[in-house]
Amino acid sequence: MDPSTNGSGSGSEPASESPFPELLGFCSRAQTLISELLLLSDRIPPEFRDRRFDPVLFDLRYLDSPDEFELRIRGNAELEVLEDELREVCSGYLGRFFLFVNCAVVYYLELLKYLNDLEEGVYMQCTLDRILENEQGLQLLTESMTLFGCLLLLLEHFMNGFLREKFLVAHIRHDHCPDFLNLNHVLLLCRAHLPIVGSSRHVSSPLSSCMVSVQKPEDLFARFPFPTEVVDAVITRIRDGDMYNQVRHYPDPQHRTVALSSQAGWLYVLLFYSSRLLHDGLVMREIVDRFFKDCWVVTIFLYFSIDLFVSWDAYKEAKASLSSHHSSTSIHDRSKLHYSKVTDLLSELDVILVDGVLTKDYVLYNSSNLLSLVQTCNVTLRWLLLHRTSFDKKLRDTVIAAGLAYQVNGDSLLQLLLRSSKLEFEVQQLYAELLESRQVLWHEKKNCTYVCIQELSAHCSGSWVSSCKIKNENLKDLIGKLTLEVDSLVCTRTGSSGRIIYRVLSVLKDVGQIHQIEESLQIKQLLSEAQKCLQDMIKVLDLDNDTMSSFYAISNAVYAWGHIARFSELLSKKIEQNPYVLLILHAFFLKFRLLLDIPLSRIRQNQSSDLPPVTQHYSSKFAAQICETLEIVPVMLLRIFSEGAFQTGQPFHHLDKDNIHGFMQLDRQLNLAKAANDIAILSKGMTIMSKSFFGLINLDLQKWLEDQMRKKLSELLKNRLNSFSVFSNAEPDKLEAKLRTLSNHIMSLSLTMESIQDLLNLNGNHIWEEVFTEVLEHCAQREHAGYRKRRDSRISPSYLKELPNAETFLGHLLCQVLQLTCPSRSVFIEPLSGWFNAEGQELLGLHFFDLFDACVGQVGLARLDSLLTVLIKENLENASRGLKILLNARCLEELRKLDNSLGPATSLPLLLGSSYTQMIRIFDPSWDPWIDTLAFVGQLQLLRSLVSLKLKSACKVKAGIISSAMEGMLASINSQRDKILKSKGEDGASIEGFLQSLKMQQKLCGFLSPFQTVYISEDPPTFLGRFASAFSISQLSRYVLNTHLGTLTSRSKKSILDFSPVIIGLGTFLHQFHPFHTTQYLQFMGQYVRITAETTLELLHKPEKGSKVASSEVSKSIFWLLCFCKYMGVPKDTIDSCLPPPLITILHT
Repeated sequence: MDPSTNGSGSGSEPASESPFPELLGFCSRAQTLISELLLLSDRIPPEFRDRRFDPVLFDLRYLDSPDEFELRIRGNAELEVLEDELREVCSGYLGRFFLFVNCAVVYYLELLKYLNDLEEGVYMQCTLDRILENEQGLQLLTESMTLFGCLLLLLEHFMNGFLREKFLVAHIRHDHCPDFLNLNHVLLLCRAHLPIVGSSRHVSSPLSSCMVSVQKPEDLFARFPFPTEVVDAVITRIRDGDMYNQVRHYPDPQHRTVALSSQAGWLYVLLFYSSRLLHDGLVMREIVDRFFKDCWVVTIFLYFSIDLFVSWDAYKEAKASLSSHHSSTSIHDRSKLHYSKVTDLLSELDVILVDGVLTKDYVLYNSSNLLSLVQTCNVTLRWLLLHRTSFDKKLRDTVIAAGLAYQVNGDSLLQLLLRSSKLEFEVQQLYAELLESRQVLWHEKKNCTYVCIQELSAHCSGSWVSSCKIKNENLKDLIGKLTLEVDSLVCTRTGSSGRIIYRVLSVLKDVGQIHQIEESLQIKQLLSEAQKCLQDMIKVLDLDNDTMSSFYAISNAVYAWGHIARFSELLSKKIEQNPYVLLILHAFFLKFRLLLDIPLSRIRQNQSSDLPPVTQHYSSKFAAQICETLEIVPVMLLRIFSEGAFQTGQPFHHLDKDNIHGFMQLDRQLNLAKAANDIAILSKGMTIMSKSFFGLINLDLQKWLEDQMRKKLSELLKNRLNSFSVFSNAEPDKLEAKLRTLSNHIMSLSLTMESIQDLLNLNGNHIWEEVFTEVLEHCAQREHAGYRKRRDSRISPSYLKELPNAETFLGHLLCQVLQLTCPSRSVFIEPLSGWFNAEGQELLGLHFFDLFDACVGQVGLARLDSLLTVLIKENLENASRGLKILLNARCLEELRKLDNSLGPATSLPLLLGSSYTQMIRIFDPSWDPWIDTLAFVGQLQLLRSLVSLKLKSACKVKAGIISSAMEGMLASINSQRDKILKSKGEDGASIEGFLQSLKMQQKLCGFLSPFQTVYISEDPPTFLGRFASAFSISQLSRYVLNTHLGTLTSRSKKSILDFSPVIIGLGTFLHQFHPFHTTQYLQFMGQYVRITAETTLELLHKPEKGSKVASSEVSKSIFWLLCFCKYMGVPKDTIDSCLPPPLITILHT
């Protein structure tokens, strides 16, 4: 149905100027309703197709006894949950559906009233006969009724009656509106249209979504009848006329059914409003003879089609009339006829589409032949594409089988569609240029003809200085008259100018036969040139807008939009095989541009406010299909760049003249040229596509391509990162090898995006940085979610055993790192900044973090740091909860006794160390899990410190200005901390936001010390300082001082091998509370050192009592305390106040 190209001359009139504004308004509303229906059909909530919701979805029987149905739900908790879910998710859709059906009913009632009034002669200036006699009136009256019929068919096609009943009842129940205006008609529209048992041949079509099949449609139409007199009058008029003036575009009688296809679809719909005609053999034979003699699959609206053999199966006379033209033999022969044309047309198109053939002159002289070729291509395509999707399986198989003999399949038809669209586009462009330059071309040819005839006149006068002058006064007078006639030619007077040109041509032809002129080559050349110019002028006169209109109408392929999804798949494969296909893709989609015009023409003419949403609906579908077809382009771009053709190789430092051939790298140069050519083609194709649809649809291909590049790059990056697998037993060599391989892959992707930035108008580096950050952020978020899930499940405080179940690259990597740095199997050597096993082999150190930085950069380091932070926080919370459980009443009583017996930290008790011996006994094996958690916190803190160190060094190297600015800002803030805290109360929100942002930047730049970070905020346990000192003293017995390594090492393999994580974990735990507790701990530990030193001095005079053991205890305790102060950043004056400097010299003796 193509009112936008009907050629009536009034199609663009606004509603205020239209002679039938009421009918135009009806047509506009009908188009809006159909677009709303299509939109609703695409968004049907899946809950209505989910069997779980069947108990809370009811049909129209609900309205007979609503209380009975409600009782089924009321009191049933499971059904009430389903009911609430349905209401929450689908209420918006149901409201929109109800608004749609109500508007459809109002439309019908108002149109019915208008037609009844029209039939009764209520309107004096607008009678039925006057409307039918007016071309636009006939169009509008027909469309107003048939569009509503299409609405009924499409509604039944997309939303069967049972689904409509569920929608309506659900809306009534949720909105509590059992009674409303037009209820009876709304119920009629939504009531199920029960199908009859169909023939076994009626199977699904390959394009079932676009092939409409509604059994007994006359019953559905009978619910909403129109006046029989009006319907019959319209049918009578369109049976015999050419309602949209399309026959002029198809002069070939064999194409007559295509020319009348628009009104054929309307006629099909109208016949169900007057179904008695379907049983009238004479009428049906006449209709089939004119509209359906060579086709049985007909479009009724846009790309929605029907199969007459299926639709008219229940109507004997209609089917008999159809069968008389479509026997099995005739269908086979007709199919062979069209298939035989495909091969010939492809060959002819190949010849014309060769570069250099299609020029302005070629189009000027062959426009009629080109138009005929385009007509044949489109008629052939239309018949084959429609009938290869017939609902009738037998007929469909007959049509498809006929193509096998000619080796024509769906791919061949797509080739024909592509090449014909390219021809149409180029011819229309050249013809438009010819029309634009018509006046200039006319004067150019006219002047050329005039000059030639004047020179010819001079030759005949005998006065011309040449060797071939002829003195003939009669001939001179004749040619002089021709000069005047040529001078009188005017381009706008087509008829008179054409006659003059033909007369001049005839005279020149006669002149050319004179014996003297035949012997003169110079004069013959003048005659030939003049004749050529005159013939060009005839062709210029033939240039008109009617030919352009014919091209526009003939090239319409909206009927094939249903095939577009399958075509998109084939096109993607063709573009992948041959990028040149992308250069003609714009022409292919321009064949479907009427999809954006046909539904909008009446709305635009009516100046309706519904134009923007309807336009948005159709243009979004159009743009989505284009983008779906182009999805292969970013894949190809990434593949081309990732193959390494654009990546620079190693430079030559020495060139051997004998190896000059190898230096040329011809194979690499060839691959580079091929890759550059493919990229240029793809880029040009995307540019042409953008320009072709600019202003037609909202299609920003530049932004789309960037988004697709992000999407594909994200997929590649995730696949690369997911290839990083976990080993059951972590080995440093394998871990570094895998990290190095991953680093190479990521570097390759980075270089790929850099090359894309250099060669395409895309910000490749920016896209890479964004995608890389998003992927790593996604990894971190998934791991965070996993940690929260395990925390909510109340798992053991130690997360170490759970980490092998990590889901992402960061989780797998962290699992490996934690296994290698586990305190039970490794020792952290601070001077070497690494972990070593008992054999002295380095398990993890700065070299690993260098590799990690090279692989994922500062972004990856920052995300790893965030994971470590979360783990530390979770374990500190577990440690706090666990400690409060372990410190039961007995332990607290022992701590109170110890505190009382030892007295103030500055004093020495009389009994010296005897009180510690009693206290240490409470740390039985039940404390081991808590100690493991503390060690795990210390292990994580050590890892964070190395990550921060790497972040800081990388920031200074890669972003020195930012690093310096950060240092200066931190120094300034620290110097004015009191002033900032004071002003925080005045403008707290902005200052707090600034400080939070600064803290985040500190973390990214590595300026935030992990050991000085507060992770949790909880109340401290009772006697925290005294407990921490007693705990430390209890741990000292597990270690011996290794002067060679400069650390404490475990006495037994059963306990934690490395003391550093324990002491750092303890320091971190204390740092979460008020600094008073850390200071108190230092004082109590200093007290213990002094007591142990006093005991050692006493034992020096009694060697047999174990003075060496006591001396070792003093050294260990001092070393422990100094290490604690070093890691936790305790000021020297605080250390001196707790531990006298002379005692420190014991470590050096």
